[in-house]
Amino acid sequence: MDSQGGDSVSVWRVGGAARAAGCVIPAVVGVKALIGWAVWISSPGADAARLAGLWSGLTAGVALFFWWAVLRVRLEVGPDGIVAVNPWGTHRLGLDEVASVKLGSWGAEFHHGDGFKTTAYALSELAAGTSQDRRFAELLAVLEAGPTSLPR
Repeated sequence: MDSQGGDSVSVWRVGGAARAAGCVIPAVVGVKALIGWAVWISSPGADAARLAGLWSGLTAGVALFFWWAVLRVRLEVGPDGIVAVNPWGTHRLGLDEVASVKLGSWGAEFHHGDGFKTTAYALSELAAGTSQDRRFAELLAVLEAGPTSLPR
């Protein structure tokens, strides 16, 4: 139990340049859409409205893509198990289902006893060219401090 009365859960999210890009790029495209609507307000016309609408749709698409691929991706480790939210789905693993944990090219790999593996992309920084060693060491420390110790 933590100081707030519940079980503590450790959470990792994509950080670094990928997270910054996930926030900045949609904002820049959104500013372009706002400029397009300001132009339409100042001199209404079908061409200005069409261009502003195009940029608005592009803003929505870019924001949705970055939310889906970067901002929602996370890894949670708690007493109830491991939850890896990746772009293509959410994987829930009990701590007893994990045979070992290794650092792979795309993040932490949780190897199951049946030979399958689950990769948590949240530790990978999404190929931002940064080292994953520090974040992986944090993950291992949390797993080793938990109720069951996992082999590496």
